Amino acid sequence: MTEKTKQVVQVVKRFGLCGGMEEYVFRLSKELKAAGQNILVLCEEKVSCPVDNEIEVIELGFSCRKPRWLSHLLFSRKVKIWLQQNALPNRLVHSHERLNSHHLTTIHSTLFNFPSKGFPSVRKFMNDWLEEREITTISANAVVPVSHIIKDQLLSKYPKFTKRVHDPIVPGVDSELGINHSKTKRRVKTIGFLGQEWRRKGLVKVLSIWRELRKSGLEIKLLLGGFDVSDSIGISEAEKDDIKVLGWMSDKLRFYSNIDLLVHPAKREAFGMVIAEALSLEIPVLCSTQCGASIYQKNGALNALDESAPLSDWVKEVQYLLNHSEPSFPSIADWRQNAAQYINLYQNIFSQN
Repeated sequence: MTEKTKQVVQVVKRFGLCGGMEEYVFRLSKELKAAGQNILVLCEEKVSCPVDNEIEVIELGFSCRKPRWLSHLLFSRKVKIWLQQNALPNRLVHSHERLNSHHLTTIHSTLFNFPSKGFPSVRKFMNDWLEEREITTISANAVVPVSHIIKDQLLSKYPKFTKRVHDPIVPGVDSELGINHSKTKRRVKTIGFLGQEWRRKGLVKVLSIWRELRKSGLEIKLLLGGFDVSDSIGISEAEKDDIKVLGWMSDKLRFYSNIDLLVHPAKREAFGMVIAEALSLEIPVLCSTQCGASIYQKNGALNALDESAPLSDWVKEVQYLLNHSEPSFPSIADWRQNAAQYINLYQNIFSQN
């Protein structure tokens, strides 16, 4: 059996360079195709997908966005019907969504309601059921977390399925990202924050850190990006001269080239691709220990604090990282290395079926 006769179907709701999980799937698919894999993508819609994309993509159509559990359920049904109507031998289904028709699933977010808290509700019941169905479905050979944080949660919440849980395959970085990146010395230091879900990712804390630094007399600027510029984030008129909001960006270098430190104090973050990207460009990072990418912690390059640590501790760490003259940066894998790990996993699954 040749590799060309084996097809790998990547399943994700939104396919394209729109950040987070979607970007993970796009970058992975691109590298898999470059490595000679037969790749097909099933999605609801393409979003910010480059016009020169050479990967075959089938759009199944948009259903609904909310409630999220219903969106997951309707999409999983569409995928299952398409797979049944277009059945092929030697096909492997790699899901990044709440399916029950896959051979392998990658878990991109922390597990739902873990640890369990709050009162029972239809929302909690359905999301828990969809998650359990995805991980325990009979067709699944492997469950791949994107960080050790998620792996630990999987082993704790689903102890009967530990043999399915694979070691984490973390997001890579775009090897071309640093080609046009040049480090410049600025008289006034700039802190950066990048993230669409800015509440969860800790923007409010970043603003508090910046304000405390300003109170101490430091001249320091703040660069924010990745979210809708119309969002109300509580910036006063007096602060606008020193805070720049870029909004959503397709060109991340516009952001990274203008910061001296990335601060990412997320309340929970399965991994945190922006952390790996910043480190690959030799930009120091301060993040919370709730971020999966905190595994890259290295004195002077990446420091991590518990998200609930006192504000004064965060301020001290920012000052340290901005003034540390010789940081030692960790080695960050690129997407080609990420894809190579999946290819090995695909081969193992094909050999079992």
